[in-house]
Amino acid sequence: FETVAAELEQQGFVRGCPLNNLAHELSLADPDFRTALAGIFSAWRQAIADKVRADQQAGREQDTDPQRFAALAVATYSGAMSMAKTAQDSGVLRDCLNALEQGASPASSSKGEAVAKRRRRVLRQYKAF
Repeated sequence: FETVAAELEQQGFVRGCPLNNLAHELSLADPDFRTALAGIFSAWRQAIADKVRADQQAGREQDTDPQRFAALAVATYSGAMSMAKTAQDSGVLRDCLNALEQGASPASSSKGEAVAKRRRRVLRQYKAF
């Protein structure tokens, strides 16, 4: 999220997420293309879920459901990119990243800060975020 927001601010405009743009434009027009797009979104979610599972095997992220977090991360990114494109403002990307990092845990608690740090590490494994 942070890297994309910084790049968008340097460019001075927001084109949106190419995958999201294709999904919005072509998912109803071409069933084969829709299937291919769904596969890309699914692979993206799976890669994030796999990273969370690896962290769990290493004793981290025990309170995180890998599939649900992956769905939330991808959906949040997709929605934030649509909003950034519409408003021509990348600030929503940072807002969403902060919300994902904090999750349901209060950021002021030491546990909440630790959770936020771990989620940030997971999200940064994927350059799109």
